[in-house]
Formats: sequence, structure tokens, C-alpha cells
Amino acid sequence: MNSKPLAHFIDPRLLRDYYQLTKPKVVALLLLTAWVGMLLAEPTLASLDEMVLGLAGIGLLAAGAAAMNHSLDHGIDAQMRRTRWRPVAMGRITPGQAMSFAICLALSGFVLLHWGVNPLTAWLTLASLFGCFQAALSG
Repeated sequence: MNSKPLAHFIDPRLLRDYYQLTKPKVVALLLLTAWVGMLLAEPTLASLDEMVLGLAGIGLLAAGAAAMNHSLDHGIDAQMRRTRWRPVAMGRITPGQAMSFAICLALSGFVLLHWGVNPLTAWLTLASLFGCFQAALSG
């Protein structure tokens, strides 16, 4: 068995690129609004488990949608000054790898919401996040 640490096998730059695919600042703002919505939705607070699972699932789905955006927009991103340094636009991650990552994140978030919160929340979150892509692709 090899005793080298995992960090020896994983390039930190690649981890940073995958992290960047998730648009963490955008997801953080989305989670803040979701949390406020949870607090205002009911006269009593939801359980801590439900809130944590809900926020985690929403965050994973949002991160998946962000990564999918990188995959779909890599051509235009490469042409725009503001986005040309993104990992897929630069070719450090392929569009297929970004899409696979996006699907894994979104599927994980969906499963977490479906079984950890409730199916309606899972389906509505999926529809709202990926409905944005339909509008973007048709517009």
C-alpha cells in the first residue's frame, strides 16, 4: 500500500479550478436568500437537521447549475475579457469534465433534498435552477 498523502496525488490548482466552477460567491448569496426564506416561511423554526440538509441540497444543486453554465458557455467565455480566465474557457478542464462534475453535484443535491427534506422541495429546486438554462439557451 502506498503511504503518500492524498495531496501528493491531487494537484491543488485542479482542485481550485473545480471549486471555481461552482461559483462559490453566487452560491453563498443564494444560500443566504434560501436561509432567510426558511426563517420566514413558517411561524416556527424548522428543525436544525432540515435546515442543514435543505441548505446543503440547495447549495449542491446551485453549484451543479454553475458548473453546467461553465460547460455550456465555454466558447463565449473564451472570447470575453471578464470570463476568458475561467477553467473551461482556458482548457484546464474540458467541457465534458465540467458537465460530469455538474451532474454529480446536482444529483447529490437532488437526492439530499428528496430524502432529507421532501420530494417537492427537490423537484422545485431542480426546476428553478435548471429552468434558468432553458431561458438562457433559448434567448
